[in-house]
Amino acid sequence: MTGIRCLVLDLDGTLLNSDDMISSNNLKALEMCSAQGLPIVLATGRPPRAVRHLLSSQTLQGFVIYLDGGLTVHESSRQIIDHCPVDHRVAGEIVDWVLALEPRASISFEVQDAWYGLQSSEDPIVISQESDFAPQYTLKRADLAGMSPTRVILSGFPDVTRLGEAFSNQVRMRSVADGALIQVMARSVSKERALAPVLNALAISPEEVMVFGDGCNDQGLFDFCGYPVAMANAASSLKARAKYVTGSNDEDGVGDALNKLGLIG
Repeated sequence: MTGIRCLVLDLDGTLLNSDDMISSNNLKALEMCSAQGLPIVLATGRPPRAVRHLLSSQTLQGFVIYLDGGLTVHESSRQIIDHCPVDHRVAGEIVDWVLALEPRASISFEVQDAWYGLQSSEDPIVISQESDFAPQYTLKRADLAGMSPTRVILSGFPDVTRLGEAFSNQVRMRSVADGALIQVMARSVSKERALAPVLNALAISPEEVMVFGDGCNDQGLFDFCGYPVAMANAASSLKARAKYVTGSNDEDGVGDALNKLGLIG
């Protein structure tokens, strides 16, 4: 296939298999593409601390879009390319509003790659410090007041509809983990918004990008990029937008598509 000058890949459900690993076949295929001069851009909802152990190959140490577009880093230099946080005043209003309705709600801020949990005087939900999901730091409400978080995470407050009615004109939010968590981000945050300056830096147009994805948070990328590829395990709405549907994330779907579409051989 000619005309493709960049690859953009989601991680969970796309490049990562069910064992949370990048298969040797997929990695080899990406390394072959990189050797031909195609930049590899990762775009994930994860924060850096949950990704960097996967970036042992130099091929994957270019631009990485984290937190669904809230933070972009060039990994080889650890240079922050873009950061789009929630305004600290809005974040504070959300904290006060949630706790007024549900004092036992668990609230944490992700500020770039740091994770701050709110210490409440109302018998807060305790997360084991041995957990991979435990906040790195625990602070009192006053300590969070001046922070502009990349993402606010709420649990123990399942009413995303009510929260949206109060703040949807200021932030965007989505419910994840079967409604157990609510993620709140700046209203402009998206993977495709974060990708635009990356492509500008690479002097590549969106029409020259092949993107791989499986979830609803990849829909904007599918509309933005010229050649969207959906995984077999992708949401049906994504498959409808795709120009090609490949195997699942457990079937080396990324590498298989790169081979069948002629980017490697």
